Amino acid sequence: MKHVRKMIVAVLVSAAVIILIYNFTSNSEGRFVKANEPINTPVTPLTVINNEDFAGTTNTHRFDIPAGFSYVKVSFKNTGSKHFTFTINKGSTSGTAITSGSVPADGKEHTYYSDKALSTGLYYVSTSSAQGMSGTLDVSLGTDVN
Repeated sequence: MKHVRKMIVAVLVSAAVIILIYNFTSNSEGRFVKANEPINTPVTPLTVINNEDFAGTTNTHRFDIPAGFSYVKVSFKNTGSKHFTFTINKGSTSGTAITSGSVPADGKEHTYYSDKALSTGLYYVSTSSAQGMSGTLDVSLGTDVN
């Protein structure tokens, strides 16, 4: 009986040592999170229009903001010889204007951000110029302003 007791104690001590060694040498940086505590997990931006070419005097591109995303980043590269203007509208091309601006004809990328959280739904990016325009458009969605 004494040998059985010694064996049980030896197994328990060995298990405790193994657990301690594992805890001190693992790369785990996890921590306990309360059930209602928000978890800060970065969300990868969602690209909804990628390097889309446009040309002419007017263009419209539609995109959808799904649940979980609230901010829009729009990038233009104007490869034409004249500036053009853009507008982002909610729901239709004549819906509520979210933002607008002018993109210079310098061949560089110009990026614009929504500064307020947007609701889910369809949005439209419209570009126009009195002269013929050409360039590319990127639209991505995020969970924060940048």
